[in-house]
Amino acid sequence: MPHHDDESDEASAEPLFVVQRYPSQHLVARWIGILFMVGAVILAASEVIEGDRLAYVGVTVWLTTLGGLGAIIFFYALSLGSARILVFDDHLVVRSGRRRSRVVPASDIAELAALLSGRVRGKDERGRTLFETMSVYQGFRDFAAWLQEKAPRQWAEMTGSSRG
Repeated sequence: MPHHDDESDEASAEPLFVVQRYPSQHLVARWIGILFMVGAVILAASEVIEGDRLAYVGVTVWLTTLGGLGAIIFFYALSLGSARILVFDDHLVVRSGRRRSRVVPASDIAELAALLSGRVRGKDERGRTLFETMSVYQGFRDFAAWLQEKAPRQWAEMTGSSRG
């Protein structure tokens, strides 16, 4: 599957639309991660200020648990914010998290699956996941219409409709 650089996206053609999380979904998670890390530093500093002989234990506990959890949340939110599907007339440019973008021709979509929580997953003939998105994402309605047009048989199989 060919990889695609984001810079060449902008230079070539404009996408019809973009499917991605609303910014608030990952920005809130980033701020929660930052708050956890700041809280860990404040609690660790308070352990040192108290001057207890075992302050280093408190510092270690606060920084590794609360600070570590905050860092995990923050970096996970960063990867969520970079995931998107650029939709063109005959192909998609899919970027999942921190991975490189991949070009997915519409003709490669062999199967569509409706998953829990309003998710839709597209797979190729070998069963590899091409994309996964959710109905609450920005641009999803346009993407659903695009899928109906570009992969009508797969859409009909997924939705159980007789149209195709």
